[in-house]
Amino acid sequence: MATLNVSFVVHLLCIIVLNPVVYAKCSDRNEQIYYLSRTRQTLNHLAMERMPSGCIQEAERIMVQRPTLSIEEGEKLWTRKLAFQLASELFKQNPTPVKWDTIKLRELQDLLARQNMTYSKCVRDMSVRLNLPIENMVKNYFKQLGDFLLHERFSSCSWEVVRDEMGRILRDFYKK
Repeated sequence: MATLNVSFVVHLLCIIVLNPVVYAKCSDRNEQIYYLSRTRQTLNHLAMERMPSGCIQEAERIMVQRPTLSIEEGEKLWTRKLAFQLASELFKQNPTPVKWDTIKLRELQDLLARQNMTYSKCVRDMSVRLNLPIENMVKNYFKQLGDFLLHERFSSCSWEVVRDEMGRILRDFYKK
């Protein structure tokens, strides 16, 4: 029992001592806001219009539960890391039928990959990997988006719906 308590105290002290360094390196708020803003702008500028009027039916068919971002800093980092990793993978899938600006699409893919790398470094530096319920919510969210694209055969409208949905989650990240 005493070993467990000493171990716990040492672990707690490590977190208290190391987290300011991790958070200072990983939570440069201005840089985070800048890249989130650029990603949102690039995502919004992929298409000529916000949501093409011919895509209303597809927009009504998508049923996803958007994850909410935690207030706790460590959970935010893990959630963002996972979200950018999965978003990066999602936007590498078959977007060929979409009439998006290819330069903007490539820029979006680069921004998502960059943020995935940044947050991956942040969470790798954390001594404890959090096993969060939000992790399953985020994975499920992106699985639902991928399933929707697959079900709709990666149509232009399905990509527009996913683009719009991604804009909403990035807006949530930006707010918090």
